[in-house]
Parts: sequence; structure tokens; C-alpha cells
Amino acid sequence: MSRYLLVILCSLGLKAYGQSFQNEVRHRAVFWTELNYVYKINTRWSLQLDHQYRRQADDHGRDLNVFRHPLLQVFRPWVNYQLSKPVRLSLSPIGVWWNWGKTNQYQPITFFQEIRVIPQLQITKPLKKGEFVQRYRAELRWPSHTDTLATSYIFLSDGESQEVLADRFNVRLRAMARWINPLNKKWYTHVSVEPMAVISPSITHFDQNRTYLAMGRYVKKNLRVEVGYLNQFAVQRIPDEALRIYRFNHALHLFVYLENLLDK
Repeated sequence: MSRYLLVILCSLGLKAYGQSFQNEVRHRAVFWTELNYVYKINTRWSLQLDHQYRRQADDHGRDLNVFRHPLLQVFRPWVNYQLSKPVRLSLSPIGVWWNWGKTNQYQPITFFQEIRVIPQLQITKPLKKGEFVQRYRAELRWPSHTDTLATSYIFLSDGESQEVLADRFNVRLRAMARWINPLNKKWYTHVSVEPMAVISPSITHFDQNRTYLAMGRYVKKNLRVEVGYLNQFAVQRIPDEALRIYRFNHALHLFVYLENLLDK
């Protein structure tokens, strides 16, 4: 199902962009970390904070130093409610994104900020010895379209033109399919695919797809660590240059999950 959804989203993006753009393919090595902290209040309710930090190599595709430049930092709190054994509802009431735009040693650093509100539905079912997870997110996003090192970020307006402000708010829809398969009591594998599409007042288009392969280990009952490879395929459009970029980010991904244990 995810494969068909990806094809449909790609078709939407190509149709929306038209045929007047020059296409270019770019590869980049990056490093992603994600830390998830979960505090269980009871068997139904829990609070969560996830923090992401990413760094990037130079943007020409030949640099393998994934720690060379900053790329992204995210702080995203959650309130979770376990509706039933397989179904969990979540809401991130406000998340903060910080994006750095330096892609080589000659380019000055740019800095873009963003605020997001995210409702989420997650359905978990058994699959063989492991579990199959379907996760659906709708990200309500208010990104800055100007460099906030030069212009301060204000939630509803940051000095941009009315044309830019009219298209500043958008919604990104995400659908993930994830399979976690235990190898023994300590080790497991993690495979996932997640296509995404953006809906804005002016355009609807395919945004990106993420494919993730990882090996994980339970350090303790409430602590697990994963190391894996994440491939991020994204389509970027630069109207001023009549350029459409098909970007492949190749990420070394580190994931840590920690939760408290409820008293029995």
C-alpha cells in the first residue's frame, strides 16, 4: 500500500510542478540522532519529548564527513492516549524546528525557524514474532521563508511580502509502515517506509520518502538503542532558477528510546 501511495504522491508532485523546470539529482551524506523520552502516567496516558539533531556533509555529493555542518534541531513534546491495546492517539501541541542552510565552506550560514502542531494516530498489530506499526501524522506547519539571522521570526508575520505570507502555512501528511522483528531477547531489526505530501493554499505535491533499515538492542527493559541507515528522497523546487532537485540524503541514524516503568 505504501508503494502505491508513493507513486501517487510522486505523480501529484510532477503534475503540480509542470514541465518547465530543469531536473538535477544530488546526493548528500548526513548524520541524524533522535532521542525519545516517555513518562507513563498510567496505563492510558503518557507524556513524551523527542529531540532530533542532524548534521550534514558538503552538498556536492563527494564529501563523507557527516559532522561538517549543522543541519537541523527539533524539540517536539507529545501527549499520548492509549485508546485500546492496538490504537494510540497523540498530539504534539507545539514543536520547534531550527534549520541551518550552510552547505559548503564558501556559503554563509542561514537559519530558518518553524513551528508545528501535530496530531497522530498509531495502530500496532502483531506480525510473526514482532509487530507491524501503521502511523499517520498531519503536520500543521508555520515555516519562516526568510533567513532569521537577518530577520526576526514572528509566528504570524516576519516581514515577508503578502504573497509569501499567503502561502506560509501548509499541512504535511505522513503515512509510515514499520516492522520491528526480534532476533532474540536482546536484538531486533527495524524496517520502515514513510511517504509524505504537502498541501498548501497554492499547491499540493509529493514532499519526500524515508526508508529506514536498522539494528536495535534492548539495553534494559525500558531502554533501547538503534543504529541504522536512513535514505531520504526529497523533491526540492527553486522557481527563481527554474530548477527541480531530486535529493538523496544518506543518513547514519542513531536512535535512543527511554521510558519509565510503572509500579505494579
